[in-house]
Amino acid sequence: MSIAVVLAVLIAAGVVFVARSKRRRPSVIHSPRLGILNLKGEAAEQLIAADMDALIPVLGSPVRGSTASPFCDVLFIYCDIGPDGRINNFPGTLRDLIHRLRAPLVVVASENSSDAYISTTKGQSRGRANLVMTLSRRGGAFPAFFARLFTDMKRGVSMPVAWIKLAPQSLVKEQENLPSTIFACEAGQMVFG
Repeated sequence: MSIAVVLAVLIAAGVVFVARSKRRRPSVIHSPRLGILNLKGEAAEQLIAADMDALIPVLGSPVRGSTASPFCDVLFIYCDIGPDGRINNFPGTLRDLIHRLRAPLVVVASENSSDAYISTTKGQSRGRANLVMTLSRRGGAFPAFFARLFTDMKRGVSMPVAWIKLAPQSLVKEQENLPSTIFACEAGQMVFG
């Protein structure tokens, strides 16, 4: 192989690498629609009321469901997840529910254990979304955090960037003014239009 051919191949490979390594533009959710899925019944109504007080000014009135799936872009699920990963009052796991509902941003807004979340996601390849799983709401910290997060996203800041800004990731002790959550950024960069 001549030097010219080798150089041409290396240059072409470099162009492909640079093209692939450039950041993708974030996906834009125009006029995001908020949805509430309550699988806990009356036990979740106070949590839902507190969350809606903070979120309605940012995203507007939600669509609600208790057994049927609300059509929405941002879904808050209130549910109990068992140690086997199955959701109470739903015939499947969290990933099954996400796959069925197809919302690109899902927040499990009720507290569950980390073991329950691990169980529900093991071996699951379907039902991908930017998924937030709540370990501890810490009272009013939960709705306040999501109101700030969604406000930043409406200003054009992508979800992972806004998340890091509001909840810096470090090995320092947990911040009491923030909810304790796990954020799986599976759908990537996302903003609200």
